[in-house]
Amino acid sequence: MKPFGWIQPAQVAPAELMVTICLWLAAGMALSIATVWLVLDVMAIRAFTEHSAIIVLLVILWFVAALVLNVLFDRFNTWSALAGLALMSILSGLLLASLFPLGGIVVHLAITGGMYLLGAAIAHFAGSSLRGSGYYWLMALAGLLLAIAVNSLRHSGLLLWFGSIMSVLFFSAVSAYKSNAITVSARELYAREFTTVQSCAIRGALAVWLGVITAFFRTLELLSYLLPGTNSR
Repeated sequence: MKPFGWIQPAQVAPAELMVTICLWLAAGMALSIATVWLVLDVMAIRAFTEHSAIIVLLVILWFVAALVLNVLFDRFNTWSALAGLALMSILSGLLLASLFPLGGIVVHLAITGGMYLLGAAIAHFAGSSLRGSGYYWLMALAGLLLAIAVNSLRHSGLLLWFGSIMSVLFFSAVSAYKSNAITVSARELYAREFTTVQSCAIRGALAVWLGVITAFFRTLELLSYLLPGTNSR
């Protein structure tokens, strides 16, 4: 693997790092799709769609795993971060399998994964010419265009349109929010010890996944205060 060099300027992530992060995130989406397909189609486990206890258990596991990974994140080496990324991808796939039909899940994850593949292509060809938030605006736009194309070809219902667009916006927004922290983390890793682009990218991809889960629960918490009848005030 290619040694990871010094990042300059601080606010701009190197193109190679962004390409690799996007590819790992797309791989995580593919692993989630494979998990859903295995559970709902190959094994056809009916408990995932018929028992609410499964949903509650998976939500708890999802939340606890994300909490533990957040607490231990700074101690992770490359293999620990890769295991964490795989764990969250699998748990996310299992949770989605307990809530939604196979076709809808595949569309959502494929569009989001496709957005990251397009993001990798944008970072590769644009390189350092994209500064600040411009890269993430382009990635989000590419994801939205992909969502429009896929849903139009499939003649998707309103719920699938809304879900896929929200997924694109959610993941791209969290990726933009985490970008500076990922860049700083990569620089600190290089300052402390020898590291590689792959090592920094795997940690970056895991940071995005954990950021998405944290943002999801904070959104639910906010909605519990805003929606009538969901709080005791």
